[in-house]
Amino acid sequence: MAPQIDVGVNVNTRCPVIYPEYYPAPRMVDLGEELERRGYDTVFVGDNYFSKPRLESTTTLAAIAGRTRRIKLATSALIAPLRNTVWLALGWSTIDLIANGRTILVACVGGGSAEAGGPEFTREFDVAGVPYARRGAILEEQIEVLRRLWTEPRTTFKGQFHDLENIAFGPKPAQPGGPPIWIANNPQIFALKPALVERMLRRVGQMATGWQTCLATPEEYRGLYAQIQRYAQEAGRDPGAIVPSYQVLMNVNRDRAQARREALEFINRYYVTTYKSVEESMWERDPFGTPDECIKKLRGIVEAGCRSFSFRFASPHQFEQVERFTRDVLPALKG
Repeated sequence: MAPQIDVGVNVNTRCPVIYPEYYPAPRMVDLGEELERRGYDTVFVGDNYFSKPRLESTTTLAAIAGRTRRIKLATSALIAPLRNTVWLALGWSTIDLIANGRTILVACVGGGSAEAGGPEFTREFDVAGVPYARRGAILEEQIEVLRRLWTEPRTTFKGQFHDLENIAFGPKPAQPGGPPIWIANNPQIFALKPALVERMLRRVGQMATGWQTCLATPEEYRGLYAQIQRYAQEAGRDPGAIVPSYQVLMNVNRDRAQARREALEFINRYYVTTYKSVEESMWERDPFGTPDECIKKLRGIVEAGCRSFSFRFASPHQFEQVERFTRDVLPALKG
């Protein structure tokens, strides 16, 4: 029997900034409605402060929540350490109430430094007054604080980054115990020290109800998820309760060359880069090509253990990509 796969689409909060003539902001909400109509499982939205200008993620989700009734709503992924935790708890609780309990908070620590390529993510932390080097520890503490605020009548918490005294937080989210909290990280992309990789994966195994990554080979994905499951077991948790997810940047077109041309232009606009080809970028691992090519790559990740996808289309034509994907790729993925 084929594994059950949760299929979601990222409505792309940056696309209205880089392609306003093709995809103005209201179309993101329209796309959320369209995804629900087509039977997709989840709407995802991306997040940044200002390093890659985009529409704000939680506001966008709230708008989509008000126009949908069934589809789940998630970030992919929200840079939690840039936000005040109590404000985040209230904002997310509000979205969950509007959505009648359909949200998943996928959180991350934010992107790498300018030296790692791409925009200067570190400046976002400087402006927010958040110590960039401590963002992992901040996220760990935030997850504990969020869960306590969402479940306790009154919360007192004394930590490294939070000092809360007898806070009567409300309103609580619609979901009893609070929405699921997943952690997104990508330890396979850069040459990180083994101790840091272990901490990143232990954080998921000990604290999260889901894990999302991107730009992994099937072998990398399988190995990283196995480590997370081991760390969950060591923490006395059920390893099978952690949802393995994957974010994909893709362009599907029966004309392979056109798919790669469109994807290259999108990547350079989105990430403010000057690549001459998809092959010279880190995104060459993602599927840009014919339906059969895309299906082959996606099946490799499914065989490695993935059970939830967030698809982000590398194109100014978001609705057209959803149409092609639904017609030419989705049946093979679901089957």
